[in-house]
Amino acid sequence: MKLSTLAHAAIRHGAHALSEAIYLKAGVDTTKPLAIQGFVNERCNYKCLYCDCWRKSVYVEITIPEWCQALQSLKDFIGDYVIQFAGGEPFVKKGFLDLLRYCHQHGIGWGVITNGSAFSPATIEAVIGAGPTNIDISVDAASAEIHDHARGVQGSLDKITEGIGLLLRERKRHEEDFPVRIKPTVHLLNYRELPSLVEWTVQIGATTIDFSPVQPWTPEVESHLWIEQLADLERLAQVVDRLVAMKRAGAPIETSEAKLRSFPDHFARRPVQHGLSPCRVGMRDYHIRANGDVSVCWLYPPIGNVRLNSARDIWYGPEANRRRAQTVVCNKFRSVYCANSCINHRTFAQEVERAMLMLRRT
Repeated sequence: MKLSTLAHAAIRHGAHALSEAIYLKAGVDTTKPLAIQGFVNERCNYKCLYCDCWRKSVYVEITIPEWCQALQSLKDFIGDYVIQFAGGEPFVKKGFLDLLRYCHQHGIGWGVITNGSAFSPATIEAVIGAGPTNIDISVDAASAEIHDHARGVQGSLDKITEGIGLLLRERKRHEEDFPVRIKPTVHLLNYRELPSLVEWTVQIGATTIDFSPVQPWTPEVESHLWIEQLADLERLAQVVDRLVAMKRAGAPIETSEAKLRSFPDHFARRPVQHGLSPCRVGMRDYHIRANGDVSVCWLYPPIGNVRLNSARDIWYGPEANRRRAQTVVCNKFRSVYCANSCINHRTFAQEVERAMLMLRRT
């Protein structure tokens, strides 16, 4: 990751922090989208126990041309930005590589989180050619038995490991330096093995590893994956101590110490606070769903749809105004549903720490 990229991100975050402060103190809304995600589909070729995307019987998706139009509308509104693509499994979406090429050709930064199953030589060549800002890969354990069971596909860890190796070799050959990040979901089946997964991350040559605890979205989470026994919670605390020690010793753990320390409270369903307060999602999040709906939080209704309105009209529309007012006082802000999720935002100090780690590792 280049220093200029980090400097640009710091300036952008500083400007947004000022807008958010003005909104919180004076009620004057000059905010604009900052944390931008694109869920290009809900289809997936894996069957993760903690996800329900693959269980759906009906899928409604906007087309790639509609995606391009929506992203250009957003750029017309806010200027340069980076969108993080997700799914489902994004690479299952027909035309997804064309969308990445569009982003590259029109100056829209992009990253993606993927299960890594699509990393063929041709796909990797196209991905690198489209200029990613980051590639995030979901891996739950260095043990195939644990990972493959949680992900619902036998042989998936071997396939991912092979794909990551190919990606890293091609990244080096093309003299690129975008981060390749490992993104585990922490649960009962894998929490004891998390230090081994850090070592695996180093061995394969990935940039960083970033942990997030599972959330109670599926029946299997409650019945098979939740850490609730006292002995397991005590053992989890010991594992967290080990991870913190590894991080302080230089291991490429991106997760902040505060978030790591919050894991036992998360599973004990106690309130968790380790980032910005109050909730910022209404003032910065812009999540485009597979059907074109735009949301700031999965606990609230959408604020618009990219098929119907421009990004500017969506952001300053009546639904978005209501959502900003609701989310800054939301009583679920520190709950198990969002406190350790992707909608929880880091403090400035945590952002700086993360940026410095990326700079050292690329």
